[in-house]
Amino acid sequence: MAQHDYNIANQSGLAFRTDLNNALAAIVSNNSGATEPSTMFAYQWWPDTTTGLLKIRNAANSAWVTVGTLATANLGLLTTTTAASTYLALAGGTITGNLEIGSTGSLTFEGSSADANETTLAVTNPTSDRTITFPDATGTVPLLGLAQSFSAAQRGTISTLTSASTVTPDFALANNFSITLGHTVTLANPTNLTAGQSGVIFITQDASTARTVSFGSYWDFSGGAAPTVTSTLSAVDCLVYTVRSTTSIHAQLLTNLS
Repeated sequence: MAQHDYNIANQSGLAFRTDLNNALAAIVSNNSGATEPSTMFAYQWWPDTTTGLLKIRNAANSAWVTVGTLATANLGLLTTTTAASTYLALAGGTITGNLEIGSTGSLTFEGSSADANETTLAVTNPTSDRTITFPDATGTVPLLGLAQSFSAAQRGTISTLTSASTVTPDFALANNFSITLGHTVTLANPTNLTAGQSGVIFITQDASTARTVSFGSYWDFSGGAAPTVTSTLSAVDCLVYTVRSTTSIHAQLLTNLS
């Protein structure tokens, strides 16, 4: 590990030779060291032995750009897998195979200004193989913590509930549900209740025998009285709900829709 200011001053023979050898030592070690070189140049290499990262000076000589890690034999620049060879382009280009970022890595975007502010794309450690697919469209990715104005329709799938004497919806699966009555049904307290969730449950009456529906203790209705589903064969009712808390669902039954 060696660093040098690359300024060979006029000096005596021995001092000149020592200074030159120090400069050559810095060159062959790529200016490696625990701290950044005191004198820096555009496109200068620096293996940072404190962080274990290989860095290069940007074109404006105003910041270091991290190229890869020193922890792997290939400096993180090339990863060979059974599927494809992957390359990390230093100054633009096309990656034609998988780009694998190591277990301690993340993807950081500098933006238009070379400064201390960056956007980092981090991934929670997966417990299984995961795939995230981007749509074939141009748009903005919404964030959970920001108010959103969607410019196109947002739709929730309708999950089918299987008729039984006791039916327990899982509110983690969907917002909207449907059930065709084949039993005298108790619509039990749903699992995975989160305040703020809302949706509907379409209730279709049996086509041959009128069935009744009762409700678990979490279901709260106007006046404190549970409604009665339409008894007409094949009639459709709509139970509209909003989750107020983990033990309270405010609901209203719209009956005999046709």
